[in-house]
Amino acid sequence: MSINTYLFSYGSLQEIEVQLKLYGRKLIGVKDSLQGYQISDEKVAALYPILIKATEENSSVNGLVFQISAKELVVSDDYEGHEYHRIAITLTSGKKAWCYVKPQ
Repeated sequence: MSINTYLFSYGSLQEIEVQLKLYGRKLIGVKDSLQGYQISDEKVAALYPILIKATEENSSVNGLVFQISAKELVVSDDYEGHEYHRIAITLTSGKKAWCYVKPQ
């Protein structure tokens, strides 16, 4: 499998059961954070967290960054659905990654 992109997760994609169902493997994550965003009080389907632009200057969200293939990224898009929008971000570590946020 060709590993060619990073995905930042702050929610259900960190769960091993979800990873096995979607990708057929357990992902190896590295702790990282995203500045300028916060987890919304609003939840998708009243269960799942969603990121919004931060209202406070020093806000950040902790999570895990995973290496995944382009094919797995498409699987992630299907899993997240229209409730989330995928954007390119730069993490605190300087790593460039994809992340799912609330659509504007």
